[in-house]
Amino acid sequence: MKIISLAPSELVVSEELSRSGNSKQFEERLRSSIEEVGLAEPIKVAALPTGGYLVVDGTMRLRAIAAIREADPSAFEKIPAYVTDYERRFEIRFQTDIYQDLLPSQLAMLVEHLHKTEKVKKTDIARYIGVSPATLRNYTGLWRLMQRGGYFAKIVELMDVGVIPSSNPYAWLRLTGDGLQYVLRERLCDGVPISTWFEERITAARAGNTDRFTTYDVESTTSGLKPEFYREVEDLRTVKRDLGLRRAQPLFEDVPVSTPTPKPKQSHSVTAAFRRLTLVKKETSEPVLKSAALSLRKYLG
Repeated sequence: MKIISLAPSELVVSEELSRSGNSKQFEERLRSSIEEVGLAEPIKVAALPTGGYLVVDGTMRLRAIAAIREADPSAFEKIPAYVTDYERRFEIRFQTDIYQDLLPSQLAMLVEHLHKTEKVKKTDIARYIGVSPATLRNYTGLWRLMQRGGYFAKIVELMDVGVIPSSNPYAWLRLTGDGLQYVLRERLCDGVPISTWFEERITAARAGNTDRFTTYDVESTTSGLKPEFYREVEDLRTVKRDLGLRRAQPLFEDVPVSTPTPKPKQSHSVTAAFRRLTLVKKETSEPVLKSAALSLRKYLG
């Protein structure tokens, strides 16, 4: 699907394509998430013969954006959107409902089954279930957490009940087993035995408790540990963390690019990466890829 950037005034909402029975609590959490990390998942639209774009999927996200714009009219002047075929609007809408009704762990298992057993490319899986490639990578991360078992698998259970966001599994994957136990024991459990803490949080979430972690909470909780608590060297871990945070920013953000400041001990690999990112920026026609190249080039510069 092609991705474009649209002004809110170009979007047309249809009741027959809107979700029913929306939860006020969920909408408040959605708005808070979008305010915090931006619109991580573009909406889906179809071009109308009369002009403008029909919202095929994303009416709740648009309502959250409208509420944000009431407080700050300069926010979300452009909204990223996948363009779909108008004739397939109901098919795509129902496809999205199926995707949204599955738990994160179920989606992770579905993705791995399709890829490993059915030999479906992950780029095709992302298109089939209607998510971005970045979101699909998160499901790969969830699968890896599940395969590591133990407390890593219990973290996924917390994601299934909404206590921990499933949008950054790599913050947990970077930890060693000892690192995860340290985070749980020293930063999360407040003196409660780890197994008991998991069960209490899961039970409370199923009973409607709204005490949940944000993406920022996850990043700050798993950061700043001793090197031996991480599976990778500090430099690589920092780059991956920066990339993860940048993916959470609104798409199509106009990132200014300045002349790179030479570093006294810049490695050959960083120099080569900078050249390749410059080439991507010049040659790609994909706005998301161009934005990612600009952001990473600025970081390396």
